[in-house]
Amino acid sequence: MNTVFFFYTLSILIVCIVSVVLSAAAYASSRRRVFIYSGIAFLCYALEIIEIFFFEYISQNIAFPAAEYYAINSPVTRTAVATILQASIWAVALTFLDKHSKQLFIIPVIAFSVVSALTLICIPEGAWQQWAYYTARQAFSFYVYGYCLWSYIHSTDEQYRTRLYKVKTVLIVSALLSTCILLEDTYIILIAPMSTHPDWLPLYLSERNFSENILVCFFTVILVKQAYRVLSIRIKEAPVQDDVRDLDIHIDEVMPMFRQTYKLSERECEVLHLVIAGRSNQEIANELFLAVGTVKTHVHNIMKKTGQTSRETLVLRFWQS
Repeated sequence: MNTVFFFYTLSILIVCIVSVVLSAAAYASSRRRVFIYSGIAFLCYALEIIEIFFFEYISQNIAFPAAEYYAINSPVTRTAVATILQASIWAVALTFLDKHSKQLFIIPVIAFSVVSALTLICIPEGAWQQWAYYTARQAFSFYVYGYCLWSYIHSTDEQYRTRLYKVKTVLIVSALLSTCILLEDTYIILIAPMSTHPDWLPLYLSERNFSENILVCFFTVILVKQAYRVLSIRIKEAPVQDDVRDLDIHIDEVMPMFRQTYKLSERECEVLHLVIAGRSNQEIANELFLAVGTVKTHVHNIMKKTGQTSRETLVLRFWQS
C-alpha cells in the first residue's frame, strides 16, 4: 500500500503543477488576473501536497506514534499557506462576480486567518483541534458559495444574473464536494478510532482528504477548459468568427472587466459585443431594433470612452484588455 499512496500523492502533485503552468500560460496570453489567482491557489495546494509527501516519505518503515495522529505539523507555515490559498479562491470568485472592493476581499481572509490561529491556540491538541482547524477551510468555502448565491439573488441586472446562472453546475458540484470533505474529516478524525485502522493506515489518513483531492481535480478540469479557450485566441490580432468557433463565449468572458474599466452602459456593451463579432452598423441596427444613426452614436461614444480611433483598434484593444 505504500507504493499505492506514493503514486496517488505524486499524481495529485502533478495535477497541481500542470494547473500552475496552464494558469501562467493563460495569463501570459490574456493578461486576465483570474488566472494569476488560480495559479497561486494551485501552487499553495501543491506546497501542502509536497509537505505531506515529504512527511510520509521520511516516516516510512517507522512506527507511527498514536500521539501524532491528530497533530498539525508546521502549524505556522501551514496556516500561512492555507490563508493564501483561501484568499486566492476568494479573489477568483470576486473577479467572476465583478466585485472589486478591497475591504470585501480583505475582511473574510483576515477572519479565516484569525479563526485558524485561535483554533491552534485555544483548543488543546487532539481530535477536536484538528477537526476544527480543517473545518475552518470548509466554512470559508461555504461562505464563498453563499456569497455567489446572494449576489445572484440580489442583482437586478438581468445580463449579470444570466452570466452567474451559467456556472450554477460548478457551484453545486463544488458545494457537494465541500460537504463530502467535511463529512470525511468528521468521520476520520472524530468518529473512527485510530485503533481500528491497520498499522500502516494512520500515517496516510492523518493529513489527507480524498474528497478534497477530487475537488482539486474538478477545479483543474474547469481551468483546462478556460485556458484552452483563452489560448485558442491570438491576442496580437483580433480573432474572427470563422477562426474561433465559440467567439461569443470569449466575448462574454471579457466584457464584464472591459465594461468596468471603461464605464460602458448596458446598451453600449450590447453594441460593442456585435462590433467585436464583426457586424456592420446596419446589421447591429437590425439585430437590436435600433436606427443606424443611433448605432453610429453608440459606436462613437464607445471609441471616445476607450480612446480608440477606429473599429479595428477598438476590437484589438478589447481582446488585449
